[in-house]
Amino acid sequence: MAARQGRISFFGGLPKNAPIIGCDSNLVHHRELTIVGANGSNPAHNVRALRLIADGAVPVSDLITHRLPLSEVLSGIDIVSRGAAIKVTVEP
Repeated sequence: MAARQGRISFFGGLPKNAPIIGCDSNLVHHRELTIVGANGSNPAHNVRALRLIADGAVPVSDLITHRLPLSEVLSGIDIVSRGAAIKVTVEP
């Protein structure tokens, strides 16, 4: 999905028992992609990210796989623990 000469920011840990990702090195080579690791953020990053989301510049609705009421918070935790969701929101 990255454009030619694009930069891919690899943010997010993997389970300790399955830390290996698959990567097509031909795509990296021919598209001249750069893959970098990222860890953490600061409050300014969070403010900027929230602004981009609020302005609609970054679409995120398709990332939320489950929307649960507060009464089902334990179910939401279970769904995430099993790896059956990307993002779960708990809405009052």
